[in-house]
Amino acid sequence: MPLHRRDLIRAGLAWALLLDPARALAREPVLLRVVGSADPPFRTFEPGRPPGGLYHDLINEAARRLGWQLVFLEVPWLRALKMLEGGQADLIVGPLRNPEREQYLSFGKVALPAVDKVFYTRPDARPLHELSDLQGLTIAVHRGKRYGGLFDQASGLQRVELNDYRTVLEMVARGRLDVALMPERQGDWMLRQLGLALMKQPLRLGGDIHHVAMSRLSPWLALQAELDQTLQAMKDDGSWRHILDRY
Repeated sequence: MPLHRRDLIRAGLAWALLLDPARALAREPVLLRVVGSADPPFRTFEPGRPPGGLYHDLINEAARRLGWQLVFLEVPWLRALKMLEGGQADLIVGPLRNPEREQYLSFGKVALPAVDKVFYTRPDARPLHELSDLQGLTIAVHRGKRYGGLFDQASGLQRVELNDYRTVLEMVARGRLDVALMPERQGDWMLRQLGLALMKQPLRLGGDIHHVAMSRLSPWLALQAELDQTLQAMKDDGSWRHILDRY
């Protein structure tokens, strides 16, 4: 295919992604379709810049070594999972593993770094040391996210699901909700970016293992072992640690 024709096709795909992203992705089988919500510093989507963040940097480096072409689509977390379940997307970086998701996702063998989940409150809030201290408080969480069995299965807690972590933190800072729960690396980064004066509580949830996962309906599933080998090679040669240290 002549170079100028290939460039026109890619430009056409870019316009199609803006107009109807899900349909455009479904029509373009040569690209590995990566979906996910914006969760800086893990996954970032900024106007005029390529998708980035810790998770995207890792998968971009692996794709570069493999010679794969990726296309990224920012969608709400639950929609991303539905797209993977239906085969409208190929890969997601960062989900927790559970039996429900194993029905439609194939989890890779190379685990992502575990990140503790922590609780943020206004500075005048009472100290939180045990899960029982959360009784009677409104706890802001991200819709569709999992925080580990200890919290997810705890009864009697008043959880309020919101669409993104920025709203989670801002609702607590404004006094509309009592507690924000989110990954520590992400929460600390966002508090610095937003300039919110929230306090990190002593109570924390041990970090669960996050994964790189492929849709079981994806044609790329046959190459998952190659992706695993490449990610492991990145760990072995130090490039994985170099990317982590940037965040």
